[in-house]
Amino acid sequence: MSGGSDTLAIILFFLAIIVYFVPAIVACYRVHHNTTSIMLTNIFLGWTGIGWIAALVWAASSTAMAKEILPSIAATTPGDKYTEIDRISQLKDRGILSEQEFQAEKAKLLSS
Repeated sequence: MSGGSDTLAIILFFLAIIVYFVPAIVACYRVHHNTTSIMLTNIFLGWTGIGWIAALVWAASSTAMAKEILPSIAATTPGDKYTEIDRISQLKDRGILSEQEFQAEKAKLLSS
């Protein structure tokens, strides 16, 4: 192979890797609450084509779950600020809230 062919092969290889991980990249970019599961699906089943499409659809699915849960928590539990922070911390640990959403809710609770 000539030098140009080698370079093209390397570029195509890295481009293929990026395309393969598009579902994981989308999940990370959207701060999806199931990012880890989407990444694992992409890694282990993405090669099947159907697994890749499933991971991509999952990554593009709604992330409004946390937005629906937070108002109901604030409305139904009029407890101590620190109890509320513990509760939203548990939501973050379960993957329902992202780190950014957790910090925003914590700041709201502490400022009220």
